[in-house]
Amino acid sequence: METQYFTLNPDPDSDAEATSLAIAAAARAIQMGGLVAFPTETVYGLGANATDAEAVAKIYVAKQRALNDPLIVHCALDAAALRAPADALARQEIAGVLSAQQRERVVALVQRFWPGPLTLVLPRGARIPPNVTAGLDSVAVRMPDHAVALALIRASDVPIAAPSANRFGHVSPTTAQHVRDDLDGRIDMVLDGGATAIGVESTVLDLTQDPPAILRPGGLARAEIERVIGSVGAGEQGSRGEGEKGREGEEAAQVSPGLLSKHYAPRARLRVVRDTAELLRQRSHAAAQGLRVGLLVMASQREACAGLMPQYVLGQDLASVARNLYAGLRALDSAGVDVILVSEVERAGIGEAIADRLRRGAA
Repeated sequence: METQYFTLNPDPDSDAEATSLAIAAAARAIQMGGLVAFPTETVYGLGANATDAEAVAKIYVAKQRALNDPLIVHCALDAAALRAPADALARQEIAGVLSAQQRERVVALVQRFWPGPLTLVLPRGARIPPNVTAGLDSVAVRMPDHAVALALIRASDVPIAAPSANRFGHVSPTTAQHVRDDLDGRIDMVLDGGATAIGVESTVLDLTQDPPAILRPGGLARAEIERVIGSVGAGEQGSRGEGEKGREGEEAAQVSPGLLSKHYAPRARLRVVRDTAELLRQRSHAAAQGLRVGLLVMASQREACAGLMPQYVLGQDLASVARNLYAGLRALDSAGVDVILVSEVERAGIGEAIADRLRRGAA
């Protein structure tokens, strides 16, 4: 398969004709059962018609993704639907019957955070085939905050199932080049909208539990959610259903994407250390063993790590670290290192998501 690439301005209105043609071509591919990679504010997604089980199956093949790992359904609600999102999702048969409490929470969260990096786990609607949800009776839904993504969903006129556009378990893509590196020749089309703004995946909040629980920390901080609906749990349950096998139930259906113990992993061995002093000690030790070591460093560590190459500077604040983390891991992999060292981050705000990705990448 030859993959087509279209380079777009992130604002579809800035080059309306070229963008319109590319979006139309991508929408036709989706409608015909094809696979299209597209940018969101979090990472690039690999999209297929979420109502077409055969198209969804192609996602798993292209990514070499485990069938027990569910997908997120991306929708594009208009202004009226955003005012009554529970009704809109039910009317489109994306979500099933919601309790009064679930409806209340959906309305409060959607009106505050959609479009944006918040995925809601809800009862599955009749229009969504079981292979989208790994056979579970729940479905993960979000509305991305990216003009290209929203234009594609609306032009396709179907909800789009989309995990990250990379080989399964590998570092997620934040540029179209990352998608090319992993999936060139395996998918139909890539819409290049530039680097993503947030850089880590969406926060997944399970509203089928009471109280609700964050299954995967992500681009929306826990504190922001709690300001709207009160305290939420850290409800990483791993899996649901009969016949769980293996560590953390990894052969059973996962409740959310991104919960497998090893995920977001570079080719090199990733090691997370306590601080700069340990980073330097571990580097010396690994180098003495003949290993090529790459460093992911904060801006505040540059002076202490001066001259130690290869290294990739993530930035000064947590938002910058999140935005640059996956690009840094891929860059050091491309440099041919055996080991990548990085210091722990503060688990405040988006730091919770960064820490989660580092832990799974180092598993």
